[in-house]
Amino acid sequence: MERGRTFDAAAAAYDAHRSGYPSQLFSDLIAMAKLKPGNRVLEVGCGSGQATAGFAAEGFDVTGVDPGASLLALARAKFVESETVRFEMASFEEWERGKRQYELVAAAQSWHWVRSDVGFAKAADALSPTGSIAIFGHTPTWSAELINRLEPAYARWASTIWGQPPEAWYLPNGPIPDLIGASRRFGPVERRDYKWRRSYTAASFAAYLMTRSDHLLMPSAHREELLSKVRSDLPDVFEANWVTNLYVAPVA
Repeated sequence: MERGRTFDAAAAAYDAHRSGYPSQLFSDLIAMAKLKPGNRVLEVGCGSGQATAGFAAEGFDVTGVDPGASLLALARAKFVESETVRFEMASFEEWERGKRQYELVAAAQSWHWVRSDVGFAKAADALSPTGSIAIFGHTPTWSAELINRLEPAYARWASTIWGQPPEAWYLPNGPIPDLIGASRRFGPVERRDYKWRRSYTAASFAAYLMTRSDHLLMPSAHREELLSKVRSDLPDVFEANWVTNLYVAPVA
């Protein structure tokens, strides 16, 4: 779980180079969770507010929780004039709810950093009787050509982190549905997926890699050698494929 706190050290890069979320995801989530404008949303691990923007645009009252001071500073700056968006600094495990209740507990690219033995029960307790949990995240589905270009750099400088990325946790064959079911606090899980592409330059892709927790934990000299090799081996401009998976379940 401490690994999830590394992002705060690269907050500005994280905000600049991590992708947002498809608009259709929010439309589907609203229908699946039967949400209405003005409903209260608790966003777990809100980071710099990328998914927060999607919830705010739909007219929800949003409380974002994150342990990263630098990330929250960026998020607060984005919503400084909003009366319906607020942020609280804490991990979800440490966060104090008081008597507040929500119609949705949402986690965008963050739930794999939450302790399952705490998170699901705490989320269920925070929900109204008609509330839901929503967990979603991006997973790379990069082409064989892109993977082949990256592999030599990782073989030399970062072989221990080469392979299936942590974000594979969000794929349909990952653990999310089973974890929700095992908690015994939620009903049947619905899933949607969204395929999309993003354009990168060699430099912007290397900058994205710099925001990953496994890269942030590398010795700085090895990391710079790795990213230098990545920048030299990639095309000047290219596209990378991604898929976002959304899981929604009502509180039991």
